[in-house]
Amino acid sequence: MLRGRDGATTRLGVRRGRDGSRDIHIDGKRGGKASEAARRLPTLVLGPDTVQLLVGAPRYRRRLLNWGVFHVEPGFNEAWDQANRCLRQRNRLLRMEGAGRDEMSVWSRDLIQRCNELDRFRRRYFERYKQVFELACGRLTGMDHIECQYYSGWDTDEDLEVVFANNLESDRRRGYTQRGFHRADIRIRMAGENVANVCSRGELKILAWAMVLGQGWMLTADYGRHPIYLVDDLASELDREHRRAVCDWLGETGCQVVVTGVDREALVESWQRSPVKMFHVEQGRVSFEERINAP
Repeated sequence: MLRGRDGATTRLGVRRGRDGSRDIHIDGKRGGKASEAARRLPTLVLGPDTVQLLVGAPRYRRRLLNWGVFHVEPGFNEAWDQANRCLRQRNRLLRMEGAGRDEMSVWSRDLIQRCNELDRFRRRYFERYKQVFELACGRLTGMDHIECQYYSGWDTDEDLEVVFANNLESDRRRGYTQRGFHRADIRIRMAGENVANVCSRGELKILAWAMVLGQGWMLTADYGRHPIYLVDDLASELDREHRRAVCDWLGETGCQVVVTGVDREALVESWQRSPVKMFHVEQGRVSFEERINAP
């Protein structure tokens, strides 16, 4: 049962089959879309793989950016679907021998329109997100000179129509569109250097977590939405000071937080200000253990 900002409740159920099939029920109606379920139940995951935001390919950072825009821009999902449709068609023509110039022009024109639309959504979101990320960095990392920059996926000093025209032959040789919304990125630097090249593993972890925590804070503070936080492996690569900073931040959100780990003492010690319930899982069985820091 979910409760929205207007007090209305929604019943949401998801069932996964062993064959990979999925049934989504929204308010008792079967066949709900995954996008609608995601919109009603925003979920943020913090774990060992979160560091891929900084050491991994741009697709990880695009996914983070798209998650945020999806939850605050009502037109984003439709624009995203249409942009991907245009991109697939243009790439198909690039790989096709003797593809007609007129057809290529039509799909390129539509793709340019969708790229610019998505770029406007992303820029509007990023301007605020950048401020929140800087706030999260200040509270959580203790690191200075962290810069957060948005890259559209092409050189915006030039019109995208010119970019497509200049890259057409190169796109044909490669068989795909090299510039556009699908190449967007968020770039995190320290004193002008890519943080992946200058930060320790622990510093990268807390920076990556700050990216996610800032995003959740923005969703709650600016839009009244309360995501669920799923946190795994809190103690690994974070010292006591950083663990407490993360837990204090999570406690202040007023959101539901589910934390898992194998080091019980580290988990208990990290939560100093918020009452929590401890559960124990053994051989697939879950049992309530105790309340910790109860008011």
